[in-house]
Amino acid sequence: MNNYFMETHHHEWIISNSKGSYALGTGNLINQRKYHGLLVASDAKFNRRHLVAGMEEKIEWRGEIIHLDSNNYSNCIYPEGFLYLVKPWLRPYPIFLYSALPHQNEILILKEILMDEETNTSMVKYTNLGHHRLHFHLHPKYTLVPHHELNHSGTLDHEHFDTRITELGSGVRAECQRSSNGYQVYTHCLKGEIEHNKYVYYNVYYPWEVMSGYAGIGDQISLFEISFDLAVGESNYVLFSDQNLDELEPIIKRIEARYSSLPKPKDYPHQSDQDDTLISRLDYEDSKLFTYQEYMNFLEAGVMDFVANDDIIAGYPYYGAWGRDTMFVLNALLRKPENLELVERILNKYAEYVKDGLIPNVLPESGRELNYDTVDATMWYIILLWKLGKVKNTKLYWKNTLVLLDELLGTILTQSSYPFYIREDGLLILEPGFAHATWMDVRVDGMAVTPRNGAPVEINALWYNALKVYQDVYEINQRKRPLANTTKIMELSEKLEKSMEKFWCGDYLADRLVCQHNAGQNDEQVTELRPNALLALSLPFSFLDPERMLLVFEKAYRELYTYYGIRTLSPKDPKFRKKYYGSQRERDLSFHNGSVWAWLLSPFCGVYSKAMRGKISDAEVADKLESLIEPFRTSCMKGHIASIAEVWDGDNPHFPKGAPALAMSVAALYNVESYIAYLRGNL
Repeated sequence: MNNYFMETHHHEWIISNSKGSYALGTGNLINQRKYHGLLVASDAKFNRRHLVAGMEEKIEWRGEIIHLDSNNYSNCIYPEGFLYLVKPWLRPYPIFLYSALPHQNEILILKEILMDEETNTSMVKYTNLGHHRLHFHLHPKYTLVPHHELNHSGTLDHEHFDTRITELGSGVRAECQRSSNGYQVYTHCLKGEIEHNKYVYYNVYYPWEVMSGYAGIGDQISLFEISFDLAVGESNYVLFSDQNLDELEPIIKRIEARYSSLPKPKDYPHQSDQDDTLISRLDYEDSKLFTYQEYMNFLEAGVMDFVANDDIIAGYPYYGAWGRDTMFVLNALLRKPENLELVERILNKYAEYVKDGLIPNVLPESGRELNYDTVDATMWYIILLWKLGKVKNTKLYWKNTLVLLDELLGTILTQSSYPFYIREDGLLILEPGFAHATWMDVRVDGMAVTPRNGAPVEINALWYNALKVYQDVYEINQRKRPLANTTKIMELSEKLEKSMEKFWCGDYLADRLVCQHNAGQNDEQVTELRPNALLALSLPFSFLDPERMLLVFEKAYRELYTYYGIRTLSPKDPKFRKKYYGSQRERDLSFHNGSVWAWLLSPFCGVYSKAMRGKISDAEVADKLESLIEPFRTSCMKGHIASIAEVWDGDNPHFPKGAPALAMSVAALYNVESYIAYLRGNL
């Protein structure tokens, strides 16, 4: 029991909707981040508002008081609601079972948190699974701030809130608007009463923010008290929204229907379980709570967690829509025919953002500006256009795509707006001022932490693939006359295929070439052992033979592979940083200098498959790939994790770091698992 208990308490759950809104928390519902809460609402441009942090929950039975909630303060946790927690489940949505102390079947409360797909509405469902009638006193804890901010100590004392309570045909609603910023939240209860009751929770402490060097103390305010009774077997619903909900029962049914097709954990306590054996029948042995097929269903649903506003959220809670991440995730979505329309809409959306041949690195979000600080996102975009065409395979699509590709690649060849250029031998060269324009993009004091100036290997492999895509699309169209840039693109493709040999350094690929402006013999290999060689070799069009691919895989396996992903730098390198920890500066220095990234498992497994498929059976390839991703599969099936995080420490990684839910991480695992299923003939 302890292993499962600690695993789920450290990990985080996430629920989201098609608007980009989310709710986020830990397995024991103690808010450790300022982003944790029951409702963070988004608009169409991903401007997010943190509205509800949680609820004070006091349950009464015959004079005995049970607290379900817990608040972090700098010197204590109060109240200690986590002690009453019998067991949490993180998927298919956050579920928590509480009891009196000692834990007993007489008093059992099931709490479930769900979110509406169509509106910015979170729902908390309480069910009395015990043997006695219970009385609930709830105080919603409002924040009403931009989701990157906090209410600094004492600020809520001087704020004005417009409040109103309205009886509905079914249920009751409490409205609250903060005067200083206009933020609104509507609290609804299906059964019970709501009364005005104002007081402030001062100096709530968020330790994970403080550990990262950020402000981590903020106030929350309660403006209402919700009261209701629950008879044995009865449920009640509290809903938070950024809009009026006049009819509660239809939206409750819609929210529950949204999750109804997803399987529950095997020991989920149902309403029919009201006997004296429920607690003893829970799984405390850390067994697998979901079957393999249920796990695959969760992975697919996990990818969809990031789809919002016809775009892809790069990760919760920190990020909005990022070009590179979006293209990587769309590759996973292409596996399902029902996603084709969505994929095409998103690709068409990015076509409207093209500027001087590039798609954006980051779309605007919560005050962050649109920027084009990357070159690889456009290459991923071109590959996705081609992959979508292979599925659609219509003459009109191929015709329009060829015209778009000719314009994109032609602009890249001649652009002068960004500090990169195409050399005579076909290599794409990043000037020092654009040394951050790859996925290893962190800068400290304006300088790239992992400079990629010159010819980065994965950028040039992507560039090579973009040129080969153009060639293939041109041939599919069977054109008799070349377009404006056809001849130049075809010539460059041949030159670049030869130039890619310059990256080979015996048993691996150089991470980049430090190049002279004119093609010549003076290019210098930078042989830092990084995973960019894996990215380069995992792409559809190969420039290396399988034998050398296998050498690259084997070296990466020895020095970069961990159970949770691929290191960004070999531990043998003096620049290697084994821990992702500390201030923003310290973490930035580690981000791409040793930290483990889960999404890199996809290209890592892809290189192995390309090197070995045909030499050994598909079943043997599948066996090897399963061994590489087994820790994630097991953790998901045991219910330890609800999503997959951004990074892990480079040395003996165990606990997740960075964003707790990263779109590329989930998509990578889904890609590998889907390919394993294909190899075994299950797709």
